[in-house]
Amino acid sequence: MTTLLQQARRTLNELGAWPRKHLGQHFLVDPSVVDRMIAAAGICPTDTVLEIGPGLGVLSHKLAELAARLYLVEIDPTLAERLRTHFARNDRVHVLVADFLQLDLAAVFPEPRIRVVASLPYNVATAILFRLLEHRQQFPDATVMLQKEVAERLHARPGTKAYGVPTVLIQLYATVTVVCTVRPRSFFPPPRVESQVVRLVFRDSPRVALCSEHLFSQVVKAAFAQRRKTLRNALRAAGYQELEAVEEKTNIALQRRGETLSLEEFAALANALAGHT
Repeated sequence: MTTLLQQARRTLNELGAWPRKHLGQHFLVDPSVVDRMIAAAGICPTDTVLEIGPGLGVLSHKLAELAARLYLVEIDPTLAERLRTHFARNDRVHVLVADFLQLDLAAVFPEPRIRVVASLPYNVATAILFRLLEHRQQFPDATVMLQKEVAERLHARPGTKAYGVPTVLIQLYATVTVVCTVRPRSFFPPPRVESQVVRLVFRDSPRVALCSEHLFSQVVKAAFAQRRKTLRNALRAAGYQELEAVEEKTNIALQRRGETLSLEEFAALANALAGHT
């Protein structure tokens, strides 16, 4: 029986193509990982699904069997044309040759709710996640493969090295669950790092009450701008004033560093600063 790795090599040879580093192409060739992603996503027969960066279509074949409609957004024209040919007789599958980050999502996807399942290109994975976050009303959940280091930032806890701006801004709106860790040999070509499958379920509103979502984001970014600075020095450098009054109101010691604050503490800090800006 031909393995997915053998199939990938043969297909790329037939296309006269080779994985492109600048596109972050590492093709999934492990059927057990495909099965775990599909199981974690829990696709229903009535669902519309979006796969970003389908590549050779290993996930796409499974998704096409399960979803009512499947969108495949592939930036590589050669791979997109292959997918279009393969699914030519399946009118439930729509292949788009495009950069997802540049798409007018409302114009391209008419459905009000679309579920995302994808092994994301490493080089743009974080940007894609933040775009999905921005449009979370239309994309309520995402089961995605990421570089492990990036995935760990999404579900990190305060006080850890991975905890930072992406952690706080993603967890403000999303519940993040780890599905599995994936070894380099599950891809062709193997990346130099491990990967991780995570599932994000987005909320329409923030997890904590905020006076200003924009100010919250700015405060979080200021707190992590220089991780070794105390909150007092980091916020002062960002132009925030009346910090003694803010410290008294929140009971948050500004001698702490940003990486030690919980989501709730960041919210309290931002709300207090809203009264002094």
